[in-house]
Amino acid sequence: MKRLFFLALLLTALGPGLRADVPVVLLAAATDAELQPVLSRLTGVQTERRAAWTFWRGTLAGKEVVLTRTEGDPLNAVAATTLAIRHYAPRLVITFGAARAHDPALRPGDVVVSDRFAAFDGMYSSVTPGAGGINPLKWNPLPHLLMHPDEKEVPAVTFPADAGLLALAQKLHPARGRLLNGVLGSSAQVNREADRIAVLRAQWSTSCEDGESAHVAGCAELLGVPAFGLRVIDGTDGEAAELVRQLVEAMP
Repeated sequence: MKRLFFLALLLTALGPGLRADVPVVLLAAATDAELQPVLSRLTGVQTERRAAWTFWRGTLAGKEVVLTRTEGDPLNAVAATTLAIRHYAPRLVITFGAARAHDPALRPGDVVVSDRFAAFDGMYSSVTPGAGGINPLKWNPLPHLLMHPDEKEVPAVTFPADAGLLALAQKLHPARGRLLNGVLGSSAQVNREADRIAVLRAQWSTSCEDGESAHVAGCAELLGVPAFGLRVIDGTDGEAAELVRQLVEAMP
């Protein structure tokens, strides 16, 4: 009897928007404008504040989801993702939004779905004496050292994307462009120099860049949760949201 009583208390605390026995999908985007088209489709919405971040819980296409805003910045994105994983235990994390192209073949409206992620903010330079000048085009990529449960640091240039969701994403229908598999890159940078972008692409194999997708995926990887991402090149606020809706609807 006591066990049933405490279970009832737990379910009450979780609220009608989220059941304890139903897997949750975490949806993460940079801005309110990118989240709003998804948020407007949620039923049973509950809003929660944890530290500086807001989380919206509800049901989308019959799936239990949690939405969070990453602010388009790596530090904020990792904090929001960590809080969400700790509190909601999602089975999957999906990051979505707009991006700038690194692949010169990409055009506005094209959609890149993740087969990998690359957080390309780590760089190291060669030793150069004073007055020797600087040459950022010759800087080398510095891998992230990911901590594993045995306390062994493992260098990683890219983070994996969920293969099952990548296969499912092949059925998406972009509004105005092509659907391509690629490497979603992110850093606290805005790169607009063609030569710099070409070097980044050569070093990290990036298809596009944004402010947080790879950092969300890397955080999820460290905490043992699979991640997936999609980015619309020079996309509007609603384009990526509509693709996320299609993806969630198609999920088993």
